[in-house]
Amino acid sequence: MRASSLERLLKIVAAILGVLVVTFTATGAYLYALSKTLPDLSAENAAFRPAQTTVVYASDGTVLAEWHAEQDRTVVSLDEVPKHLQDAVVAIEDERFYEHDGVDFKGIARALRANASSGGIEQGGSTITQQVVKLLFTEGERTITRKIKEALLAYQLEARTDKRKVLETYLNLVYFGEGAYGVESASKRYFGKHVGDVDLQEAALLAGIIASPGRYDPVAHPEAARERRDRVLARMQELGYISEQQRAEAAAAEVAIKPRKDDREQLAPYFVEHVKQQLIERLGSQTVFEGGLRVYTTLDPAVQRCAEEAARALLPEERDPEAALVCIDHTTGDVLAMVGGRDFAKEQFNLAVQGKRQPGSAFKPFVLVTALSQGVKPSDVFDARPYVTRVKDGIWRVQNYENEKTAPAMTLAAATTWSVNAVYARLVMKVGAENVVKTAHDMGITTKLDPNPAIALGGLSTGVSPYEMASAYGTLAAGGIRREPASIVKVTDSSGSVVFAPVRESRRVIPASTAKTAAAMLHDVVEQGTGQAAKLAVWAAGKTGTTQAYRDAWFVGWADGLSTAVWVGYREGQVSMTDVHGIKVTGGSYPARIWQRFMSRALAIRRQPTASVETTGAAEGQVSGGLVRVRVCTQSMLLANDRCPEVVEMYLDPAIAPTAVCKEH
Repeated sequence: MRASSLERLLKIVAAILGVLVVTFTATGAYLYALSKTLPDLSAENAAFRPAQTTVVYASDGTVLAEWHAEQDRTVVSLDEVPKHLQDAVVAIEDERFYEHDGVDFKGIARALRANASSGGIEQGGSTITQQVVKLLFTEGERTITRKIKEALLAYQLEARTDKRKVLETYLNLVYFGEGAYGVESASKRYFGKHVGDVDLQEAALLAGIIASPGRYDPVAHPEAARERRDRVLARMQELGYISEQQRAEAAAAEVAIKPRKDDREQLAPYFVEHVKQQLIERLGSQTVFEGGLRVYTTLDPAVQRCAEEAARALLPEERDPEAALVCIDHTTGDVLAMVGGRDFAKEQFNLAVQGKRQPGSAFKPFVLVTALSQGVKPSDVFDARPYVTRVKDGIWRVQNYENEKTAPAMTLAAATTWSVNAVYARLVMKVGAENVVKTAHDMGITTKLDPNPAIALGGLSTGVSPYEMASAYGTLAAGGIRREPASIVKVTDSSGSVVFAPVRESRRVIPASTAKTAAAMLHDVVEQGTGQAAKLAVWAAGKTGTTQAYRDAWFVGWADGLSTAVWVGYREGQVSMTDVHGIKVTGGSYPARIWQRFMSRALAIRRQPTASVETTGAAEGQVSGGLVRVRVCTQSMLLANDRCPEVVEMYLDPAIAPTAVCKEH
């Protein structure tokens, strides 16, 4: 009987040992399998590449925008995080962080006792390491299996990674409310400063938010946030991180939270969106919104403010037409300013880039350049009477502005100064519409153009944008050198490696002599022609444009290194501007005035010497910038005398400037 009992006992023990062996073997196999799949936290490892916020900078380093998807995050190293912020987080979230091996059984027991005595959940048992594991490597479900997996992974993680790396990862991953992930984004959101600059009480406030970003949100619940901050400070003192005096001083400090920035206050929103769309097309939306890029742009904030002020000042009312403006440094191609409409919050369609509108007579310089390139001279005389001719699509009838009467004949120079349609209609038939199309494309117009003679007067099948026009006029301003406009200088990743940098090329597309002659003729438009409202204290050139029924009005021109296009019209299009503050809107009215207001201020800011024609202050007959200033009789196209009835002051290449004096008057 005794032998039988002993035998049964041995069998039971053997069975128990077998179960234990199987259990330990299975557990060991499970742990081994986990150890093979657990990623490390090295920077080069793809497992730790959380979404980071992309930052957009202006040319002076001003932050224009921050782009992110669901998570606004900027990753920083632990060395950039103040010691008092590290201590605050450890004190309130995991006081034995530096002692445990990933799982804190003492902490779990302490939390169970605290929760049992309070009847609710007062403390959690998860360590910072377990929180990192949960955020990086496990799903978010609340199950026993997940908790076991978290614990096992936490052990493995601490065996592979030092405490500093675990804490750094946690501080960059954790959510602080208000859309801010990680300590850097939280510091920027709540205090408007880099995390390295937060003081003790601010650090305690941030650490207190982690447990419940909703309950301790300092924006929505300032009193609860303050009480939580003081609790963190008290715990830091208990653990020896700070003294009683430090605690008292920090607890007495007021909680000063930076107000959330209103999107309507953003500088250059249309420009920023223009940059964003370019990058999405090139790099993809995931990289743009999650890649932590640093985007360095060409925008000059001071010049941009001048542009926005000029557009608002002259057309301030909601019922007024809108103004679009693009300013380019034609010596480099840099886009310095962009106004795409009145209110980006209401209308994201960018009138400066996406708005394709009829240019009217602002398109005439492309005909002029084509003609000059073919040997036509400013002194050549053309019939200026209304013009009728047969074209491919039927009969083309051209009247001058509002059918006004002009001299029966006039020089090309005078016709340019006063924007005489009939002369330019005859000119385009002479030089060929297809050649005008080529000139426009060479100079910077990217929209597809049909070689219809009506383009001479801005009659296009598809309109052009202020962006294109500013760029194309900039080619003339640069003496015939074409520079592609660019709004992006370079893009780097968060470590500083260049991801994208546009190739900045330039090429000659117009002979220098042609560009100079055209520039001198367009200078006369400003000095004594249709664009006099755009006159500056320095040398300037440009052209007005007004379309049929006053639906679109333009002034495009340049001075001292800046090429600027201004368009005025209604966003919906096809709306006449026959009564805007009592006037019909032409290119020589609001567009020229906005251009003048903007340029006078922008040039004062830039103080950039011109790289193109300089003629201001030149005496008659004196060459300046390669050109000679002469007073020409518009009828004889010879040097004017005191009796000539119509005189034009011109800046011409010495090779084509008249030398004989008019004897007809």
